[in-house]
Amino acid sequence: MEHNLKDILTFVIPTRIDSEERMRNLYAVLRWLMPLGCRILLLEADKKRHIRIESLNDKGNISYSFINDLNPCFHRTRYINQLLRAAKTKVVSVWDTDIIADYSNIYEAVQLIVEQNATLTYPYNGKYIMLTPDGTLDFLKKNSLEQWEEKNLASVFKRPFCGGAYFVDKEHYLEIGGENEFFTGWGPEDAERLRRTQIMGYKTAWTSKGSAFHLWHPRNQNSSYFDETTCIAVRKEFIKICNMDYQELHAYINTWNK
Repeated sequence: MEHNLKDILTFVIPTRIDSEERMRNLYAVLRWLMPLGCRILLLEADKKRHIRIESLNDKGNISYSFINDLNPCFHRTRYINQLLRAAKTKVVSVWDTDIIADYSNIYEAVQLIVEQNATLTYPYNGKYIMLTPDGTLDFLKKNSLEQWEEKNLASVFKRPFCGGAYFVDKEHYLEIGGENEFFTGWGPEDAERLRRTQIMGYKTAWTSKGSAFHLWHPRNQNSSYFDETTCIAVRKEFIKICNMDYQELHAYINTWNK
């Protein structure tokens, strides 16, 4: 790739810390991404601040912001849109606080956008590996994926994974609405994002190899549906999107608040 990665890529991480393990994993992800030299926009939205990055930010490429948010439901899609608009690079990668992917896959995911005109790409080949608590501690100790890639573990899902970390051509993605803010809390927004991009005629792609590795943490409210009403609403939204054709979806996106 002709371009310097830091000139064309920004990582964005919206988060709410709900456990010590989530905090631990966030710091691990930051330490993993920082050597790439790209700007990292980290946004914490909560009742009080938990994150302290001063000891990590020796290169100065992490920009941290805190939003006082008393809503018990973490509206992640809204915060992703804020971060997307704040990013100044052609490519933006939205990253969960618990996902690790190999550097070679990160480069390939960017290359797919810059050189092959993809709009939405994933830094893995569709495989999703959930590390055990012990496996997570082993990664944190060694800070290496080598042994886990060599194990060729089976994916958790029987379909290509489409969450955890993804890359977008910022301009193209915002043209098709950016994140769908009707998805509040946790839900099928990962699958909706992929399907909407495809319906609108934009290219999506996974890398040729590599897995997404999920660092273990307890399943708290950030990792589950907020309540039954929200669960039903987001599922209806997903079904509605999937049943639309290009013209219907284009008209619907134009009703979203930009």
